[in-house]
Amino acid sequence: MPRILTLLLALPILEIVAFALVASAIGVGKAILLQVAISAIGIAMLGSLIREARAEARRGGGVLSMALDGSRGMRGLAGLLFAVPGFLTDALGLLALVPEARRRIRWLFTGEMAPAAARPQRPRSAAKPEMVDLDAREWREVEPAARTER
Repeated sequence: MPRILTLLLALPILEIVAFALVASAIGVGKAILLQVAISAIGIAMLGSLIREARAEARRGGGVLSMALDGSRGMRGLAGLLFAVPGFLTDALGLLALVPEARRRIRWLFTGEMAPAAARPQRPRSAAKPEMVDLDAREWREVEPAARTER
């Protein structure tokens, strides 16, 4: 908890410094337009997640389980970070969209390292180029259609 509090107290100063650096590189007007555009993207992302949550609630699903879902929760965090003006929060929001960076972001907020991806990586060189390699969850067996003789 002290780590998050320190980060929140230092964030406004760091954001001002980051904005000054970006504005000196691309110009103040472009930096402001970039912030407005990124904030609009964040608001659109949050709106999309709210629509998904409402649809899930209408279907009788749990909105809380949706919020705690790893990918949706991180998409929500990314949308929130994009909506907040500032280049550092935008960089964190972008990282929240990268699957490999999600574990480290969770560690930043909770102090616990999330388990690595459960799906083991297979070497792809064993498959032929014309072969599609699927997991058991990605296909199902169907009965062939009866052939009609002419």
